[in-house]
Amino acid sequence: MNTVNTKPYHHGNLREEMVRIGVELAAEGGPEAVGLRETARRAGVSPSAAYRHFPGQDSLLEAVRHTAADALGQSMQHAVSEVAADAPATEQVIAAGRGYFEFALNRQMLFRCLASGFELPEEDSRDSPFARLLELVGGLKREASAVVDDHAARFDAAVALWSAVHGISVLCTSGALRDVPQPRKRELLEVTLATAVRGLRF
Repeated sequence: MNTVNTKPYHHGNLREEMVRIGVELAAEGGPEAVGLRETARRAGVSPSAAYRHFPGQDSLLEAVRHTAADALGQSMQHAVSEVAADAPATEQVIAAGRGYFEFALNRQMLFRCLASGFELPEEDSRDSPFARLLELVGGLKREASAVVDDHAARFDAAVALWSAVHGISVLCTSGALRDVPQPRKRELLEVTLATAVRGLRF
C-alpha cells in the first residue's frame, strides 16, 4: 500500500524529491503513471509548488527518464564488475548486455520509460548506458589490434550492439516475446548477444 505524505514539504530539495516520486510512479505503472499532480500529492505540496520546478508533465517525465537511464547504466556496470578484470573484452560486452536485459526484465515498468531509447551522452561522459557501450567497444577494438581512436567506427559498433540488446529487451518485456517463459527469453538473449558481437568488424 502506498503511503502519501500529508504534511507540507519542509526539507531537502523538492525537485529531487519529485523526481524520486516520479520514478516510484513509473516503476508502478510505466511512463503513463507519471503525473505532476499525483507527484505533488505524494510529496505533500500544492500543484503550484510542483510547477515551479517542472513547467509541465513532459519535463518531469524527462527527468524520470534520465534517472531510469542512470539505473540502467548501473545495472550494466554491476554485471561487468562481476566478470574477471582480465577477462576478454567480448565477455565484458556480453556481461553488459545481460545487465541491460536483466534491468528490462526485472524493472519492466521503469524500463518502459526508455522504450524509445535514451539521449546520447554528452561528449566525454562515461555515465550513460551508451557511453558504457562505447567504452567496451574500445576494448574490443584494442583486442582486435584496430585503430582505437576511430570514433566513427566505435560509434557504429556501439549502435549495433545497442540495437540488438535494446530490441530483444523490448520484445521480451512488452513486445511479441513478452509471454515466452523467462528461461527461453534468456536463451534468446544469449543468441542475440553472440550474434551481435560476432558480427562486429573493425
